[in-house]
Amino acid sequence: LHGTYTYILQDADGQISDTHSIAAGLDYPAVGPEHALLRELGRATYTSVTDDQALEAFQLLSRMEGILPALESAHAVAEAVRRAPSMRPDQILLVNLSGRGDKDLDTVTNALGMGHELGAQEATEAS
Repeated sequence: LHGTYTYILQDADGQISDTHSIAAGLDYPAVGPEHALLRELGRATYTSVTDDQALEAFQLLSRMEGILPALESAHAVAEAVRRAPSMRPDQILLVNLSGRGDKDLDTVTNALGMGHELGAQEATEAS
């Protein structure tokens, strides 16, 4: 894919697999070569979370800290929430929030079934 030696999602015939993520920045069938190397060196592990888990993490961080994370970062927050209970008190868990969630509000509200109500409310306020 794009001439890069990396990991890709592919089917048994070697064809690129379809991907899906609520986060547009994660809806891609490969990783950059830097991530492939970090995995090969054993310096990084990669996991996945569902769209629902990312949405829950988006809401949690928004409510608890007043921060709207980008949906891509919300995936990392979801993994942090999953890992934190198994960590010792002296361990540090760091999450990089790499984007703003305000750009994802339409996607989030629609996914949570709130898009129609918000649109109706905005129309009423505009009248």
